[in-house]
Amino acid sequence: MRLLLLGATEGLRYRLADMLGSTLPDALLVARNYTDAPAPVSEEHLSDVIMCTLGRAGEHLEALRQFANSKGSRTNCTPIIALAEVHDSDLAGRALLAGAETVLPLPGLSPALFITTLKLAHAQKLRVESGTRHEEKLPAVPGYRVLRKIGEGGMSKVYLAQRGDQESAVVLKLVDAKLAQDKMFVLRFARECQLLARIQHDNVVKIHDYSVDGNRPYLSMEYFAAGDLKSRIRGGLPAIASLKIMMQIVKAIDAIHSAGLVHRDLKPHNIMFRDWDRLALVDFGLAKPIDPDTTAQMQLTQDGMILATPVYMSPEQCMGKPQDARGDLYSCGVILFEMLAGAPPFSGDSPAALAYQHVNAQVPKLPPRVAGFQNVVEKLLAKNPENRFQSARELFAHIAI
Repeated sequence: MRLLLLGATEGLRYRLADMLGSTLPDALLVARNYTDAPAPVSEEHLSDVIMCTLGRAGEHLEALRQFANSKGSRTNCTPIIALAEVHDSDLAGRALLAGAETVLPLPGLSPALFITTLKLAHAQKLRVESGTRHEEKLPAVPGYRVLRKIGEGGMSKVYLAQRGDQESAVVLKLVDAKLAQDKMFVLRFARECQLLARIQHDNVVKIHDYSVDGNRPYLSMEYFAAGDLKSRIRGGLPAIASLKIMMQIVKAIDAIHSAGLVHRDLKPHNIMFRDWDRLALVDFGLAKPIDPDTTAQMQLTQDGMILATPVYMSPEQCMGKPQDARGDLYSCGVILFEMLAGAPPFSGDSPAALAYQHVNAQVPKLPPRVAGFQNVVEKLLAKNPENRFQSARELFAHIAI
């Protein structure tokens, strides 16, 4: 893999070279200083991935924009990774709008995350060159400039966008075109937007706008510069860091439960970071009121379909029984176990196999280095909700440091 690094200090060059040497020893790292003009096209054409540094106050942002807009970059489709000196969602959004494919904050950057990001960027370039990646037409959303697709699920697609003439990035979640014709699904999507609008908390995603009218219902929300919890778990988390993350998750859960809701789909992919220390819970597509008698408790799930993620489902959810706030606490237990051990407590080849273990299997032992958390994990993962922590506040009081 051929890498072009722009604007890095000598210390950063040595740091990145050390990360590469342990995992990608054959990678060729070429470092160059920024100039007022874009880097030479010939040198860029020799690169599989380009890395551009960004200063704390946005230094080099204009150089990144010029480089991304140069004829060579557009023709060669070489992905650009911005390396930011700080965790700053606004700066990261501006870098994406300028043409970066992704942004990696340098503080706390782990070798695993760095190498994984490089491999994904390189694989993207290879798909473009081979013609196996087909660029779909970007949707038109009034009031937004849609830049590119950044994610996709079975029910919606997620895009990076610019709102009006603002110099910041937002995330647009658009309902799949076919599902947009399903009145029940649109109703569930509208309810997700309404639920998010009700909850005002630092650890819950902030929404800017939503619409359920027209052909493509959408939700506009804040952009998260520092990735999701799943990426951090892959890079390895110290026990204290895991506990601090769980404390913020529990604060978000308490806010949700205080609003009379259960989330029902807690998982590391739904826990996003604004910066290194601050997180927010996203994706309320399966949330529902706790009170079973409320009129909002309609059949918004589909019979015979598993809409939540089986790895993180509570036993009662697996068995199709009513679920209250303690089901979310069970999911917190799965996430805490995964942060401490590096893998979830249960695994299986099918949803049925996972459901069986949630309902019947004993909680595995944590590695010796984090064995002191075993009692907390076992209480969270109790099969009977009555044997778990009974509220997010009770759990927070138990784990607060």
